[in-house]
Amino acid sequence: MTVKNDFSLKEIRNEVRHLIELHSLDPQQAIYNLSQFFPSGEWALIECEIEAHGYRLMQNSIKDLLE
Repeated sequence: MTVKNDFSLKEIRNEVRHLIELHSLDPQQAIYNLSQFFPSGEWALIECEIEAHGYRLMQNSIKDLLE
């Protein structure tokens, strides 16, 4: 498996929307719940990108991330 070196917020949002469409995620869940859908190496990069945009993984909801 290849691990990407970086993720844009746009790419993350697109993947989140896809997971919501599949009913794998509820938009009311905390952003941290996304971690279960990514390998740990990728999640560390995704987490950094999300936090760099001012979101808090435990406080903000997935819905907040998509707005």
